[in-house]
Order: sequence, then C-alpha cells, then structure tokens
Amino acid sequence: MAANAGAPRHPATTFPAISLRKRLFGLGSIYGKTMRDSRLAFIIAAGMFGGLTLVMGAAVGQVFPTPEARKALNEIVGSMPASMVNLFGNTTLIGDKLGTLGGYVTWKYGAMFSLGMGLWSILALSGTLAGEAARGSLDFVAVSPFGKRRVALEKLAAHLTLVWLTMLIVAIGMTVSSNAFGEASMGDQIPFGDALGFSIWCGAIAMFFGGLAFALAPLLGKGGAAGISALAMLLLWAASGLQIGGPLIAISPFTWTTDHIPLIGLFNWPATLAVGAVGVVFLIIGLELFNRRDLGVTAGLSFPSLPAGVLGVRGPTARAFGDQLPRALAWAIGLAIWGALLSSLAGPFADQIGKDPTLTDLFGKIFPGLSFATPAGWLQLYLELFLIAAGFAGATFVSKWASDESDGRLETVLATPLARIRWVLAGGIAAFLAVAVMTGGFAFGILLGAVASNVSAGTAVVGTLAMGLVAVAYVGIGFAIGGLWRTSIAAELTAVLVVVTYLIDLLAPPLKLPDWVHQLALTSHLGLPMAGQWDPVGVVACLVLAVGGVAVGAWGFARRDVAR
Repeated sequence: MAANAGAPRHPATTFPAISLRKRLFGLGSIYGKTMRDSRLAFIIAAGMFGGLTLVMGAAVGQVFPTPEARKALNEIVGSMPASMVNLFGNTTLIGDKLGTLGGYVTWKYGAMFSLGMGLWSILALSGTLAGEAARGSLDFVAVSPFGKRRVALEKLAAHLTLVWLTMLIVAIGMTVSSNAFGEASMGDQIPFGDALGFSIWCGAIAMFFGGLAFALAPLLGKGGAAGISALAMLLLWAASGLQIGGPLIAISPFTWTTDHIPLIGLFNWPATLAVGAVGVVFLIIGLELFNRRDLGVTAGLSFPSLPAGVLGVRGPTARAFGDQLPRALAWAIGLAIWGALLSSLAGPFADQIGKDPTLTDLFGKIFPGLSFATPAGWLQLYLELFLIAAGFAGATFVSKWASDESDGRLETVLATPLARIRWVLAGGIAAFLAVAVMTGGFAFGILLGAVASNVSAGTAVVGTLAMGLVAVAYVGIGFAIGGLWRTSIAAELTAVLVVVTYLIDLLAPPLKLPDWVHQLALTSHLGLPMAGQWDPVGVVACLVLAVGGVAVGAWGFARRDVAR
C-alpha cells in the first residue's frame, strides 16, 4: 500500500474571531477575563473612594462654612499633640491653607486614600498569581500557548488598568465636588490638574506596595506576601509621620513625598515619580520570579491556620461561615485600624470646640441635635464615611456565598442530602455572622481610640451597630437578587445599589432635592446612633430587608435551575 503524502482531506479547523462585545465581557484574552473577574473589587474601590471625594466636598462646606470656622479649625489642629497631627500630614507645609478644602482633605483624609489604595493593590497583586497557583487553577492556563510571562503580564496589566481608572474617578470627583460645594472665596475650588496630581501620588503609593507584594508572592505565597507588604506599608507610614525609626524614615515613600501636596498647589514630581519607578521595578522582579519558578512552589510563609471548628466541618452553616471568616476578619481589622485612628481625634476636637461658645453655637445650627463639644458628635460625622464601607462589606459576603454557584461547586454540594432552601438559609446565617465579626472589629477600634485619648465612648460603641444593620440589609438584598435571578451578578448589583443610595443620602440635602428623594436612602433613616439617638423606622427597615431578603432568596432559588 502507498501512503498519500498530499494535503489532508480535512483541513484544520479555524476558530471564529471573537467579537468586541464578547471581549468586553472578558472573553478572548487573559487580560479581559481578569478585568471581568475584578469587576466587584473595582466597583467597591471606585465607589468608595469616588464617593469619599463627594462626601468631603459637601461636608467641609457645611461643617466649616465661614472664615471664622476655618480659623478655628487651624486652632483646633494646633492644640493637638504634634505627633498625632503629623501622623496624618505635615501641617507646617500646609500652613494656613489647612482651612481650605484641599488642605483639610490632604491632612485628614490623604492617608485614607493612599493606604486604602495600597491595601487594595497588596491584596490583589499578592493573590492574582500566587493564589491561583496554590489552588491549581493556573496550571490549565500555563499549559496554553501563552507562556508564563504573558499570563503574568496580562493579569498585572488588568489590575493596573483598574487602579488608574479608580484614580481618574477620584480626580474627577475631587474637582467636581470642590467646585460644586466649595467656597471659592475661601480657596476651596481645586483645579483638575491639582486633583490629578493627588491621584497620581495615591496611585504611585499603590504601585510601590502592591509591587512589593507582587515581587514577594512567588517566594512566600499569597498570605506571606500580603502580610509582609501590609506591615511594611503601615510601618513606613508611621515612621514618616512620627519621625521615628531612623532607616525606616529614609526608605519610606511617604517621607520622599512629604512636600508633594498638590491639593494646595505644592508639587514634588521627581519624588512622586521615583516612588512609582520603584513600584515598577518591584513589578518587573515579580514577573521574572514567577516566570523562572515552578507554579505554587513557595517558602510556605502564611497566616496562622484557623481552628478546625470554624472551617466548615460541622454542617452547612459552619462550612459557609468558615468560607466567610477570612474576609470578615479582613474587614474587621481594616475598620478597627481606621476606627481607632479617627476615634483618637474625636476627643481633642471636642475639647477645643467646647472651649469656644461661639463655635459650639455655630455647629449647633449646622447640625441640629448634635453636639460637637462631645466626642460622640465627631464620631457620628465619621460614621457617615464608614456606612458605605459597611454596604460594600455586605456585597463581598454576598459574593462569597454566590461563588458556590458561579464557580460550579453548587451541583456537588446539592448532591448531598442538603435541600436548596437550607443552602440559602445557611449562607444567609453565615453572612450575618460575618457582619457581626466585622462590626465587632469596628467597635473595638472605636473603643481603643477612645481609651487612648481618654474619652468616654460607651454610647458610640453601641452606635457601631448601625454599621452592622446597614451591612445585613444589603446582604438580604443581595441574597434576594441571587435567589430570584442570578447569583453571578448579585454582588455587583448590590454594590451598585450601595453607591446609588449613598450618593442620594449625601447629595440630596446640599442640592436641595425633594425630601422624598432623600428618604430613598436607607442610611437616612438611622438617626444619630453615635449620639444614642436611634430611628426605629430605619432599624426595623434594615432587619426586614435582611431577614426578608434571605427568605425571598431561598424561596426563589427553590424554584429555579442551578446556573450553568
């Protein structure tokens, strides 16, 4: 027999081109899929930081509406311990511009933006490769004709795209907020170039510490890289602000950029670009280490293991809570740190306001029923900043519950003697317990800061329950969406709802919108919990949404097919 050496009878199959619409949904590239997988994190980051820019623009104009109030602000800060003041920003360089919107935001909230963005990058870049390698899911990608370097590069590019999109949103929000709500006569309006300079600084800090986590992840794994990078960020921030630690001050990117204060027109671009350049070097090191090492082979440095009793070995509720506990602890630790920092400022602020009857009367007219001569008044003002964080925390707990179905595990889970309704109810109970852990962390932080500043905060600690009420309400909404419709979009829709309702609560009063519009925001019905003044309507509404949402989700899921 003779073999036919000619062309094959059936030519190789060619794959059709992937349309732009499908690429936008994350199909066709590792970059696109990573963007799609990170959509919830982006909504949370952009919503939280973008929302904060609007909060600050509206709040400063209301809290300090006159030149006298702005002068008093400088006096309040001047009366505080220097170590505490400089931890948040160099007031010597800010000078008399502390009374402007840009100066006040830089001093009081600049650390929140930079550390928040840095923490996001640390968590994302420490796990984007190392986490998948540890789970084994990256093995399937690595055997495709892409190459390890390209896989890492596309995943990294996706994260950097989202970081800089968030920073652009912050710059736009800062500009719009300052021009819409700020007083031009008192120097509140911030040009877009200055706001962009602030965003670039925050992005450079995020690249520095996120890049460090990315470089350490191939060596230490996700937990070790995240822990060391987060600890390094906090130590270098504290060393720069408190001027302690010798060599730590010299290598701190916060020290390098001390005089880069773009919101008041001061720039140090060489130092800021140097921070970003070091971040790029870290990222390149991470790419090469990932390319040259075996997948998943690390030094094994990680966080301590959780006790077996919380790892899901005692029924569906225990399993669901074990899944939720790591992110609940992450939220608790983060909120505890910020609660402690801001609570420590409430006492000195209240003492200074209490010494001036004119300021006491002024604040009483701006915020009827709330006394800023007490720490509770300031803590209530701070609470408004954290309610959006509570909503986003609820959305992440919904996302973890929904991942059973969206990741394909649910069919295996339901193959056991576990009813559909019980799966939803167990997930709901676990999410509520996760909210309790998060709220406990925030309460502990408030208490710790109050003790440090020697003030009484018993009422405020009880008031932190408002965070839990808001979070469980959004958990209920997310479970209702997932049970009735699709779990794959439940968390994202919940996060969008958090942003929308938060903006309604924030913008309705200064824009003088009809009262019924303001009433649409759930957070407008809570009263003044940090001062011990609760609105029963809001409390009942949150509980009804929480319990009713999970019940509706269970009812709906029992009547639809498992998504494929």
